[in-house]
Amino acid sequence: MENKKQVLLVEDEGYVIERVFSILSGFKQPSPAEFETVRAENGDSARKWLEEKSFDLVITGIYVHGMSGLEVLARAKAKNPDVCVIVTGVIDSADLGSKAVKEGAFDFVIKPAQLNKIESLIKLWLITNPKDSL
Repeated sequence: MENKKQVLLVEDEGYVIERVFSILSGFKQPSPAEFETVRAENGDSARKWLEEKSFDLVITGIYVHGMSGLEVLARAKAKNPDVCVIVTGVIDSADLGSKAVKEGAFDFVIKPAQLNKIESLIKLWLITNPKDSL
């Protein structure tokens, strides 16, 4: 049996959490990927998870109480340089989102308008990283 993708969701906004869980639970293409997802609702929880585990995919808000998305990105990449990190934020944080991409994030998604983009980004990540695909 293949391993499930380890996913960390660092987010404190309910509608984003619901949308991401919906995307991951219904994921069908390009393969019937399976994800084991844990949630960190603040910086302390994110630090704990990032110290304990290596993740394949991290979806983080640019601002989460107690830790910035840039710090989440840096810690996740330090633990697993191949991790796919998708950063979310409001349009006013687009400059920080651009900085996150320059520092290694897979992409920046403006919420709430672009949340559906997360699914296509995960598909692209799975397609372009066949060694990581399920």
